[in-house]
Amino acid sequence: MSFNAWLIERFFSRKGRSREDFGYLEAWVSIIGNILLFLVKFLFGLALNSIALIAEGFHSLSDVLTSIVVLFGFKFGSKPADEKHPFGHGRIEQISTLIIAFMLLWVAYELGKASIERIISPPKVDFNAVVVVFMFISALIKEWMARFSIFLGKRINSSTLIADAWHHRSDAIASLLVGIGFIFIKFNIFRIDGILGLFIVILLGAVGIELIKSSVDFLLGKAPDERLLEYIRNVTLSVPGVLDLHDILVHDYQSSKAISLHIEIEDTLSAKEAHRIALEVQDRLKKKLKESNISVHIDPKGERED
Repeated sequence: MSFNAWLIERFFSRKGRSREDFGYLEAWVSIIGNILLFLVKFLFGLALNSIALIAEGFHSLSDVLTSIVVLFGFKFGSKPADEKHPFGHGRIEQISTLIIAFMLLWVAYELGKASIERIISPPKVDFNAVVVVFMFISALIKEWMARFSIFLGKRINSSTLIADAWHHRSDAIASLLVGIGFIFIKFNIFRIDGILGLFIVILLGAVGIELIKSSVDFLLGKAPDERLLEYIRNVTLSVPGVLDLHDILVHDYQSSKAISLHIEIEDTLSAKEAHRIALEVQDRLKKKLKESNISVHIDPKGERED
């Protein structure tokens, strides 16, 4: 058993494994880990007068803030359907992702200004071998957080957790660069501090823009994954009596999906038999797509609507 799987078993030992629980686990692991990393990086940065290290500390702190947003996103996104929201509140997760993205862009802007000033007028930065070792360890910790978030995200098909994983990974890369930068500082190349700070800012901005793009695509109703469409085709055609299918529509609400499709059957079948086939298609699809609302329209052979 992998460490990630073991951690899930420990966390869920006395409770169910709901989508909300997976989101909470990722968020709390991220919050606790990043608070500790922020405090160490920020204090080292102040002590050594390093803008790159301070920038990297705030990069870790931004992960704490995004994880708080993830917590609220899963909390409100897990609310059941109601009269005004018949398909639930799952898309709140994507709104949370947008908030995360704009927070990242704001941090990137503020730290970018400070980094440019350091490049133009580089102050002296003190070298510390302990910081170099710590930054490399920090990179390893953040890479584990990224892989853990991807692991959980795939378990519940959450783009929010996978997006948060890339946020962790950008921090891992930044930590590695800062560690390398401190090696240069040992040789009195002080401008590298501002340059690396600016590079971290670029990483923050790139992650923010990518999160905005992915969230907007989802909210606008992007095309469904081809693997999902292939699964729907294979399951539907495996039902006896189904000759063909077409017009598959998938509306993703994060925590649930609204799926509709047309199946073609023999025109000699009775209405009762046609209805039985449609129900069989629905039942088979729901074995995997448990949280989905599935609607099957019947087209007798030769009467397909174009």
